[in-house]
Amino acid sequence: MRLNKWICAFAVSMLAVSSVNAVEITGTTSVNVTADTAAAAKSKAFNSARRDVIVRELKNYANPEQLSAAVQNSSNEELMNMISSSSIDSERVSDTTYTANISFVIDGDAARSFMEKYSVQNWLPSSNAVIPVENHVVFNITLLRPMTDWADLNAAVRNAGLDLATTKITGNNVSFVVVDKDASKLIRALRENGWGVQSVTGGYRIWR
Repeated sequence: MRLNKWICAFAVSMLAVSSVNAVEITGTTSVNVTADTAAAAKSKAFNSARRDVIVRELKNYANPEQLSAAVQNSSNEELMNMISSSSIDSERVSDTTYTANISFVIDGDAARSFMEKYSVQNWLPSSNAVIPVENHVVFNITLLRPMTDWADLNAAVRNAGLDLATTKITGNNVSFVVVDKDASKLIRALRENGWGVQSVTGGYRIWR
């Protein structure tokens, strides 16, 4: 998993000023489960929903086949360790059936540790990352091929001798910052490596 380690190492090599909170990933799924009792149905529903959300949401940041295999071979208790909170909507309960929309918030650091434990190639950054609190420029990018594009982006940044800090990830949309004195150098490096760069309100948009 050399590529995995390289991607993660780059994602967390930042300019030190202040810590970034762990990435949080939210997903919702609907359940309608029947069991011997309502309590058993609810427990079964939560276990099933948790696995569904973890696989569906984390596949945006990881090798889908490796992730699915790791989740399938993990206990409910281990998967619970990745969840920072959950909520329920439209809940309906009978003597033997449980129906609801269940939402889970996945802790990014816990998810990254889980995937590294099972050698799942991923590009989740660590909350050990730090960012400059002022004099920085924001870049936003949508990764169409998440792992490949992320590796290529960081290669361009490294070759330019720059540092970036990931500040937000939502699905395949990533925001990162560089200090303002390096913005023009980064833009030039990105364009030389086939990336499009456009000035927008609040920073720059990148695409490929």
